[in-house]
Amino acid sequence: IELEDVTIGVLPFQETYMEATGGVFKVSSDEINKGYSLSSTALFNLAPGVHMAAGSLNTQRLVIRGVGSRTPYSTNRIRAYLDDIPLTTGDGISTLEDLDSYSFGSLAILKGPSSALYGSGLGGVVRLTSSYPSREGFTASLISELGSFGSRKYGLTASYKKNNWALVGGLVRSSTDGYRENSEYSRFNAFVNARRFGKVHTLSLTLSMVDLHAGIPSSLNETDFLNEPEKAGGSWGLIKGYEEYGKLLGGIGLESDLNKNLKNKLTLFTSFSNPYERRPFNTLDDKNQNLGFRESLEYSSGSVRIQTGLEYFHEWYDWLIYETQATMQGELLADHSETRRYLNGFAQGQWRPGSRILIDAGFNVNLLNYSLSTNYRADSTDQSGSYRYQPVISPRLGISYRHSERIWSYGAIGHGFSAPSLEETLLPEGSINTSLSPETGWMLELGNRGSVWAGKLQYDLSVYSIFLKDMLVTERIAEDIFTGINAGRARNTGIEILVKGKLHPEPFTSGFNSTLSIAYNLSGNRFTDFVDDQVDYSGNALPGIPVQELHAVFTGSLAGVELRLQHRYTANQWMNDANDQLYNGYHLTHIQLNWDFPIASLPIHI
Repeated sequence: IELEDVTIGVLPFQETYMEATGGVFKVSSDEINKGYSLSSTALFNLAPGVHMAAGSLNTQRLVIRGVGSRTPYSTNRIRAYLDDIPLTTGDGISTLEDLDSYSFGSLAILKGPSSALYGSGLGGVVRLTSSYPSREGFTASLISELGSFGSRKYGLTASYKKNNWALVGGLVRSSTDGYRENSEYSRFNAFVNARRFGKVHTLSLTLSMVDLHAGIPSSLNETDFLNEPEKAGGSWGLIKGYEEYGKLLGGIGLESDLNKNLKNKLTLFTSFSNPYERRPFNTLDDKNQNLGFRESLEYSSGSVRIQTGLEYFHEWYDWLIYETQATMQGELLADHSETRRYLNGFAQGQWRPGSRILIDAGFNVNLLNYSLSTNYRADSTDQSGSYRYQPVISPRLGISYRHSERIWSYGAIGHGFSAPSLEETLLPEGSINTSLSPETGWMLELGNRGSVWAGKLQYDLSVYSIFLKDMLVTERIAEDIFTGINAGRARNTGIEILVKGKLHPEPFTSGFNSTLSIAYNLSGNRFTDFVDDQVDYSGNALPGIPVQELHAVFTGSLAGVELRLQHRYTANQWMNDANDQLYNGYHLTHIQLNWDFPIASLPIHI
């Protein structure tokens, strides 16, 4: 049985993985729910060149090829979608950690600034697809997991597929007391995906709801980290700092085969969230809602395919800031309202001049503007204002060449950008820094991928360089005041290797099967021009990015029993721009044993 040459949904024309013209990675539905439980962090870390760091279960940061490492507490510099519904807010923040792994069926990552279809994603694009029924008729599953430190997960999922209908839904509760003080975590997820297939039109509905409460243990100094790693950090523990929110996301999609050459896809989406965060320096009570659409038209004829479209995103964001007192919320300090408008036009074409060559080219045009209104500030400072950025055009060109039936080479050049968030543009005195520029970058990439051993073993080798300009760096003015600066230029260079497959050509007569996957990346990320506070850091390594990472997964199964071993190595990384504080590397190993057996014709999974 050959390894599956899957199609990658984040690409424009559903190309197979082998013929893709850039660095892509996909996690299948079979892999998603194998041992990732409360957090999906380990799923992203399966990909070479991708690093998902977790301060806690509700504060995680995704870094792709070194881009995004400067963000203090969240993920930005990427674009993320569930189906065609944006998971990225108007200020560029993507929250991926609150989605339960049972709510999506696959994960695809397009690495680096090379997507003409999805706009401002300097680090890349993450696309999740909703779950889909695995077989005809009605199926249901009960979920029950127990773990250390009071970790628990319970849920129910169900699916139905018959004729032209497909429906998947579920309810999942995840919680843990946590290893550290003030690190309790509780999350409830509900999700539904329905599809109605017709001869010409396919209608889909996606709904996702999250209800979350999480304590925030925050950071420790080096002494406490080495001697009392279980304690909460300073004032966060004293005031019992926490975050909670409810979030609702929904979308309706309509796919239409207009004729044999023309297809159209329209998605209408909306979301709402109401976060509340108790912090030592102040308490933040905010509300976020958006409304938008994504429209794309695809034309195909012979060896040519063209896709063009438009995405519009309108977001309303309101936030209140209160004084934090020892046991309660204090007086109102500020009341702000913000409107964000995001327009993304795209076009991409694909040409097959021969049976061995595939060429794609495209561009993206992005228009972005914000407006801010100060409704109240205790110090009477008015931060109201509006601003817009110049249109950003991001082109892309890629090519792949098939040497033989199983060996491909590919190359790509692409441009991307990430605009400053509102928080990065606000200056300490209350005015808006309109001179702050978007962070931009060009990426060059070459690679070779293929399969050997009669298709049982796949490999993917790539080298890349990303040239960053006007890097956006968060500068701390005080404990509760941050602002953004443009930090000159940097270059991220790396090598990525992925090998996966069966360890033997055919199943042994005993029924034993085994697989192995190894992902490795080696990177060098340096400032080429960076002066901050009259100190020249040019030539220094960028902090917060491991020089090497390796992730290996072995599975062996026999008679319904599966052994799964995961090992991750993360090398040293610098902790500051001066490169005089080093965080040592570490090894992390997981061992998991699964047992599937039938009782009264019902499959049981332990």
